[in-house]
Amino acid sequence: MVIIKDEVYGTIEFDKTAERIIDSREFQRLRGIRQMSVTNLVYPGANHTRFEHSLGTSHLASVLAGRLVEDREEREKIKLFGLVHDLGHTAFSHEGEDVLREYIGDHEKVGKKMMEKGEIADILNENYGVKSITGMFGRAMIVEADVGADRMDYLKRDALNTGVAYGVIDIDRLVHTLALKGNELCVREGGLEAAESLLVARFMMFSTVYLHKTVRIATAMLQRAIKGSVEDGTVSPEEFIGMGDEVAYWRMSRSKQGGEYARGILERKLYKEVAAIPEKKISREEAKELEKELCEKFNCEIIVDYPTQFSKTVELKVLKKDGGLAPLVELSDLVNSLTEAEKKRRRILVLAKEEDKRKHGERIAKELDY
Repeated sequence: MVIIKDEVYGTIEFDKTAERIIDSREFQRLRGIRQMSVTNLVYPGANHTRFEHSLGTSHLASVLAGRLVEDREEREKIKLFGLVHDLGHTAFSHEGEDVLREYIGDHEKVGKKMMEKGEIADILNENYGVKSITGMFGRAMIVEADVGADRMDYLKRDALNTGVAYGVIDIDRLVHTLALKGNELCVREGGLEAAESLLVARFMMFSTVYLHKTVRIATAMLQRAIKGSVEDGTVSPEEFIGMGDEVAYWRMSRSKQGGEYARGILERKLYKEVAAIPEKKISREEAKELEKELCEKFNCEIIVDYPTQFSKTVELKVLKKDGGLAPLVELSDLVNSLTEAEKKRRRILVLAKEEDKRKHGERIAKELDY
């Protein structure tokens, strides 16, 4: 048994099997991968890593499974899955994955491969078998659902480390009102408000933190640094799996195609917003064409950054008193209003280097008077 003092939950415990996984090389590498990637350029405290998040998700998964799952071995496997659910993240977390996915697959695919051989495979095979854990991807609702352990932990932990007040979630109330109906994690009617508060917190975190204008600018530069470094052969896609953020920055800074972007992030010499266009005005493909046209017309680099979707479709269901299930979106005007608010807030950012903005900014903005 290993006891860990966590910043969110206080004292949390892991058995010997989990301790061995935590101490493995594959898991320890998560200490070098920031949970929120470049967000620390805006919120200096956002330096927590995938390592802490994985521990916290495992702990919450164990708490939920302890209330919802009768079989002891299944509860232990759910806790282990919570521990390894992000094992396959590359340097720069999701922001890196958005570029590297086309080369090596997403973090779930990478994680499965990492668990199929090596130290963690040996540990899992001694106990439950690798496939019994990797087979949980996409079906371990206690971890992955709209109100699952993964989402609850990252919202709470990210809010704590950024210092914002938007990640306030009544975890205790949620834990006591969640239920399993078949293999589906749902919330009882008495927990409707607690579920709504989590979804409000997620909306606010995306709107004000994850998609903060400066975070988006740094992310756009980061993704060009990664792509350029891969394309000119400075760093292979597979190497990003083994590297933490700082080593990856150092490697990319030597790239002919990606180095300028990487150095710009390290020195906080970021591109500037020239204009913002409501998303409904042009499509993603049209935005790519616009970027090309602006670069050619003004003979400088222009980045047209299309916004990431705030949230996936809410699939959470409410367990009614008569035993039936109803989609949350049918019962909650609040959740529906969040969807509409997201649509109105989404903007396409047109970015340029500071000197190019001074030189061409007014003409570019006039060109984009939608």
